[in-house]
This record gives sequence, C-alpha cells and structure tokens, in this order.
Amino acid sequence: MASDNVRDDGPADPAESDSPADPAESDSPADPAESDAAGADETSGSDPASTRRGLLRAAAGATAAGAASTAGCLGITTPADTAAQYGLSGNVSHFVGPSWLAENRGDVVVLDARDTERFREERIYGARRVPFDAVTSRASTDAGLVPDVEAIADAFGEVGVSPDDDVLVYGASVGSRVTRTAFALVALGHAGSVRVLNGGLSGWNGRLGTGSRDRVEPTEYEADPAASAWVTREWLADRVGTFNGDGPGLVDVRVPEAYLGAPAADALNPDNDRHGHLPGAIGVHWVGNVDGRQMTDPGELVQLYENRAGLDRSGTVVVYGDDNVDPTSTWLTLRAIGFEDVRLYDGGFGEWSNVEGDRGRYPVETKTSAVIETEGSVGGDDGGGDFSCTG
Repeated sequence: MASDNVRDDGPADPAESDSPADPAESDSPADPAESDAAGADETSGSDPASTRRGLLRAAAGATAAGAASTAGCLGITTPADTAAQYGLSGNVSHFVGPSWLAENRGDVVVLDARDTERFREERIYGARRVPFDAVTSRASTDAGLVPDVEAIADAFGEVGVSPDDDVLVYGASVGSRVTRTAFALVALGHAGSVRVLNGGLSGWNGRLGTGSRDRVEPTEYEADPAASAWVTREWLADRVGTFNGDGPGLVDVRVPEAYLGAPAADALNPDNDRHGHLPGAIGVHWVGNVDGRQMTDPGELVQLYENRAGLDRSGTVVVYGDDNVDPTSTWLTLRAIGFEDVRLYDGGFGEWSNVEGDRGRYPVETKTSAVIETEGSVGGDDGGGDFSCTG
C-alpha cells in the first residue's frame, strides 16, 4: 500500500524541489475535464517503422574482424500479456499497463524517472521524482564499486517512499532510466512491490500534473540491502574462465562494436584504458528489450536470451555495461521472463578496464562466441537510439 504522507493539493515547498518552484504552479490536471482513467492497454501489433529485429552472430573463437553473420533478422512484436502462451514462470507483471495503474492508483507510489524539466512540464498526477544522480550513486569498497545504499535510501526517503510501499516507476518509455530506478529500490531490499509502466507516460490518458512536485513528508528509509542483486569486481575476477560455462552466465549489454573493441569505433568509450569485454561474456545489446516504448514480446525475449544466447533460467546470470544504467534493462527483463538469479555488475566495464595494479587478474578479450545485434529505437528520452540490422 502507498504511504499516507503525500498531499496532492497545492504547489510544493520550493525547498523540496529539484529547481526553484513558481508559487503559482501546482500539480493540477492539465485539463479540468480529465479524470483518473487510463488509456487503452498495449496492443498486440507493432508499427513496422519501429519493429525491432535481432541478428545472431556465432563464430566461436572469432576475432572482431572475423565475426560472421549466421542468421537473419528476427521480428519483434509488442507485448500483449503472452506469458501464458509461452509458459513463462517469471513475473511479467513487473510490467503493467495504464489500466492497471488506473485501478490501483490509490495504492501505489508513482515515481517519475525523467529529468526535472520534463517532470515539471507534464507528469502523472501525484507522481514524485527522485534525482537520477542519487539513484545511480556508487560507493567504493575493497572489492570494487557497489550501489551507495545510504545515498539511494536517503533519496527515496526524501520523496516520502517507505520500504513497504508498492511502487510504480514510469518514464517516456521502459528505457534504462526507468529500470535503474526499479533496480535501486530492489538493491535497498524494498519490501513492497516494484513495477514499471509499460508504454510510459504517452500511454496514460488519466489525470496529469504540471509544475513543481507535490508536497510530501520525508521518511527515514531504513534499507535492508539485497547484496544478491549485484556483484563486485573481485567476485567476477574470482570466476574468470568460467563464464557461460561451468560458472555464471555473463551478458555484455553494450553495442557490438564496444563488445568487440573494434578499432576506431565511435562506440568505444574514450575514458576506458582497454577495450573489448570480459572473457566469456555474450554480447546482447540491451535495446532489444524494448519495442518503441514497451517491453518486447516476452516470447521473443525467451527466444533471444534462453534459446539463442543459451542462458540458464535456473542459474546465476550477471549483466554489465559501461555504466550501471543500461544493464538494468536486461536485469529487469531477465527477471520478468523467469530467470531466477540475475545480478548487476555495478562497477561496469568502466571500472574493469581501468583497474589499477595487476591487470592479469582482470583480463579483457576481443574474440567472441556470440553477439546478438539488435535494431530499433527506445522511445522518448529514456536512453537508447536507432541501430541497424545488417544480416
């Protein structure tokens, strides 16, 4: 249940806002005729212009120059609650439609994952915004970078979230800003449910608000960190040579050029000393999880991760990218389709590639056994872009 610590009437105290509030602004409906009713649920069709396809490249032991395409593009459809059709055991209800939100609006805390400007322009009435830099904050330990639980807990507490609240997170789509916010709650050991609005704000036809955020009574969020949600640099170093074999599954969510360390590729992060990927990692670009503004069809995701990438639903799977934002899309997606133990490497390839000391313990390679290249776009400003399928 949502906490009773929010007042939806009137403008916010300027001291509570991310930016100075105009005293005349309030979280009132954009149109007086609007009511708290949702728009239509997601449909089973997809716009051909935004159709996402996947390309499986398999070339065991191949170098970046020699990786060969072995399959054509796979059509991806929008989700239409097809979990039963594919026998999924996962909690696809992590992703809910606008009608669910309309029916449960009074029982959930709604969090907006977009930037301050867009939050103030238009948002779901009563939504609260947690500063994204707090959601992504990390702490340094002897084992490597980990989520800064104290800073993250303080940020959620500042907007009145309590550990037992049921929470729904939304953005312009179901992109990585949204999934990072969801991950941050899980990392805190959040006791309430955590859901994402499938389709983002554009699918919501209910009451809207503008201006500075609602006045809320801050809470003292007492975290119970779920350390099983992430892994450290040293945890990974102890398992080098076992990934996607006798050890855990390992997925690199970056674009193929970054995964392969392709020379002079624009995708290479100039801040990284070394390029390539962790030995044994499978490259599956995270944009394949999203079809426009919605979650990709669950059945297609099972094909992508379980059948083609060869990941084991019952085993441990670790996901990583350059940072700690994009891989959370794959983290939540795998959980939604039934993977039982999915963890985030919060330090990311940025930490791994730039580690000081004996780098032999933290190797990087450019050869590959499998890369699944995705094409499409992530709607809105939640991350991602357009990617071509060349097969």
